[in-house]
Amino acid sequence: MRLELATASALGARRGTFVFLHGAWCWNWYFKPFFLPYFATHGFDAVAFSLRGHGGSDGRAHLNGFSIDDYVDDLRRVLATVERPVVVGHSMGGFVLQTYLTQATLRGAVLLASAPPRPMPGLLVKSLLAQPLHLIRAARPKQDFNRDMLRQKMFSRGPEDRSMDAYLANVQPESTRVAASMLTRRIPHPEAIGTPVQVIGAGRDQMVPPEAVALTARAYRTKPVMFDTMSHMLMLEAGWCDVADTILRFEAHLPR
Repeated sequence: MRLELATASALGARRGTFVFLHGAWCWNWYFKPFFLPYFATHGFDAVAFSLRGHGGSDGRAHLNGFSIDDYVDDLRRVLATVERPVVVGHSMGGFVLQTYLTQATLRGAVLLASAPPRPMPGLLVKSLLAQPLHLIRAARPKQDFNRDMLRQKMFSRGPEDRSMDAYLANVQPESTRVAASMLTRRIPHPEAIGTPVQVIGAGRDQMVPPEAVALTARAYRTKPVMFDTMSHMLMLEAGWCDVADTILRFEAHLPR
């Protein structure tokens, strides 16, 4: 199965490789504007790929049959083509990355606004109470997306603030099988994972709120780095450079 890749080659002396993994209802598009060229400028080969059924990757017609384990296989295939990368998993991609880490070790892993290692029923109830019809629509096979809901969930903005609306056109359906499994699936024994893990969250994130980020950090026995004024899509916000620099500092302290 062909996977869509976006790459940026290291400029100057090469320092290593970063692989970026997107979240649900998305593809690799949101790493292209800022993160890929920025990490290349700092001496890293940067790779962002689209999971099967996403973006330009194969399998769109079979999307609803794909599982988290299928996505883990996609990550494994990409990692087999690069040398000792640091992997950045965003949102659902962070959960895929955590699942992979139960099977193999990486030089480093960054969980960026990542789904936590176990379900948080309270957050689901809160979302259902806040916007029940929108969540039901998003879970249907047709997956009708409401722009006001997307604006609020992805960018923590109300209907009056359309400053990031240009990005909303890139939202796509997600596997209903994956969406359902995320409500019950958990990472077994995250404390036993041997890969160094950095946890990053956003204070205004309405998809992975601070309490979910805190749970993830506790599971990996680390402290989260929080960007209090940012939203779920940290790599596109005005302060994206600060997020990228935080990841670069984490990489600089990893064993070579």
